[in-house]
Amino acid sequence: SLNAPTTKRIEIGRDVIPKGASVVVVDDTLATGETLVAVLQLLGKAGIPATNISILVIAEFPIHRGRNFLRQNGFGGVNIQSLLVYGTA
Repeated sequence: SLNAPTTKRIEIGRDVIPKGASVVVVDDTLATGETLVAVLQLLGKAGIPATNISILVIAEFPIHRGRNFLRQNGFGGVNIQSLLVYGTA
């Protein structure tokens, strides 16, 4: 149906990353933070603690408050590096 809701999924194989490994997530954009929260939650389910994760984004748009969304979802301590930052919150 044309009106069917769209489902977005992020998947990872069960044994792709060893439990407790250090991980760098590279993303093109940090805007609302929804994608990064989903990735961080998935990595958590795979046995990777947030303290072992660093994030590198190419472009960040603070007006969309993505870092705030990450904090609200328990990921305020994750190291985020942005190559470019456009505007301010």
